[in-house]
Amino acid sequence: MFALMKTQKKEGFRKILVTSTALIFVAVAGCASVPPLPTDQISRAEAAIERAEEARVADYASAELRAAREKLTAAREMMQKATADKDKEAALRAAWLAEESISDAELATAKAQHKRAQEVNKELEGTVDMLRQELQQP
Repeated sequence: MFALMKTQKKEGFRKILVTSTALIFVAVAGCASVPPLPTDQISRAEAAIERAEEARVADYASAELRAAREKLTAAREMMQKATADKDKEAALRAAWLAEESISDAELATAKAQHKRAQEVNKELEGTVDMLRQELQQP
């Protein structure tokens, strides 16, 4: 009877050990799941580029707009890699590229607004000069 109890204790211990090991593997597998994807940053980058295109910034800041598009494309590719490979570094790189894309699109918009403002200012200065000349005429 004592031997039977010892055998039952060993079997109980084995069950606990096997169950604990299985839970540890499940927890580790859960940690290795898909990293958080930068879908929000990519959506914001798309929106920033769309706003820049609507503002026709390509006439004034095409290099910045092109850089924004290229970085958005790279961010999408990195996000796909992060999903396929469950690669956290690729997800972080995708987020970083998306943020850079947003910055480039906003820079393009700001440069275009600045150049348009300079053009308007130049036109106004020309109008003011013309009015001064008219006032000086007898």
